Amino acid sequence: MNEASNFCNGICKRQQKPSSTVLKNLKYVPGNRDLQIKSISVDAYHYGNYLEIDTHNVFGALMTYYSS
Repeated sequence: MNEASNFCNGICKRQQKPSSTVLKNLKYVPGNRDLQIKSISVDAYHYGNYLEIDTHNVFGALMTYYSS
């Protein structure tokens, strides 16, 4: 598994729910499925104020890049 997982399906606590979600603004959803099933909320912020939706595949991509 090359991505961060979350067994809360998005947010774990109600107070973590954002007032406006990124999902509403997506033009395309791969596989037409919920992107937050067993994964971190796409609205989560990482260190450095980066959104999860923008950094979701960075770990897997860097693993591939540095293993070649």
